[in-house]
Amino acid sequence: MPELRKDPIIGRWVIIATERAKRPDQFSALPAGPDEGECPFCQGNEDHTPPEITSVSNNSSNKDESGWQVRVIPSIKPILRIEGGLDRRGQGIYDMMSVIGAHEVVIETPEHVSNIADLPLEQIDKVFDVYIHRITDLGKDERFKYVLAFKNYGWVAGGGRIRHSRSQLIATPATPKRVKEELVGAKRYFDYHDRCIFCDLLRQELEMKDRLIIDVDGFIAVSPFASRFPFEVWIIPKAHSCNFITLSDANRKDLAKILKIVLMKLKIGF
Repeated sequence: MPELRKDPIIGRWVIIATERAKRPDQFSALPAGPDEGECPFCQGNEDHTPPEITSVSNNSSNKDESGWQVRVIPSIKPILRIEGGLDRRGQGIYDMMSVIGAHEVVIETPEHVSNIADLPLEQIDKVFDVYIHRITDLGKDERFKYVLAFKNYGWVAGGGRIRHSRSQLIATPATPKRVKEELVGAKRYFDYHDRCIFCDLLRQELEMKDRLIIDVDGFIAVSPFASRFPFEVWIIPKAHSCNFITLSDANRKDLAKILKIVLMKLKIGF
C-alpha cells in the first residue's frame, strides 16, 4: 500500500507508491507513444470509465450518459484514496501517515481534442468552473489541507496513450512544502514592506516589460525572474486576489482567455 512519508530534514511530505516501483532497466524513452486505441473519454463511451462524480451539461442528461460538456470521474489508478483515516504514526525519527485524499480526472471536453489550447474559450471557462466547484466540495473534508489541479500533456510527460484533453485534481492531507514556503515568503515581505509581494511584482513587470508575455483584461502572464524550468509562465491577476475559488464569473472568463492565449503561443512556438 502507498503511504505518505515525511522527509525529516526539510519537512517535505512525499507519496511513496511501492507497488509502482521499477528497476532501472525497466525505464525507456518513448517519444511518440503507443497507438491510441479506443478513447474511453469521448462522449458515448461513458461506460468505459468509473461512474462520474459530477458533470456539467446544458440539458437534462442523466448521470453517466451522453449530453455532458465537462465530466469528472475518479482516477482508475489513484495515488490517494478517499476511504479511511490518516493513521499518523512514527518509526523512530520518521513520520508517516496513510495516503488519504482524493484523485479525480476532469475530462475537459466531450470531443476528441488533445490540446486544451484548441478548445473554445467558453469550454475552458467551463473547466475552470468545474475546478472551483470540486475544490470547494473537497475543501469541506477536514482531512484535506490542499487541492492541486495539474495536467500531463503528451506521452513523455506522462499523459498516457489516450490523446483526449483532460486534467487531474488531487486533494492531500498535507500542504506541499513549496506552497508553505511561498506563503511564509509572502508574509515576510508584507511584514517588512507593508505591501503585497505579488502586487509589487505585477507593477514592476508592467513597468519594465522585460519578462511580460501578455497583458490582457484582468491578468498578465510573465516569465518569472528565477524560472525553475524552460518556458515556465506565471499568470497573475491584476486585482489583489488570493483565492482562485472566489473568482467572479467575469474574472474566471478573463483567466480562461489568457490561459488559452499562452497555451496557443506555446503550441505554435513548439
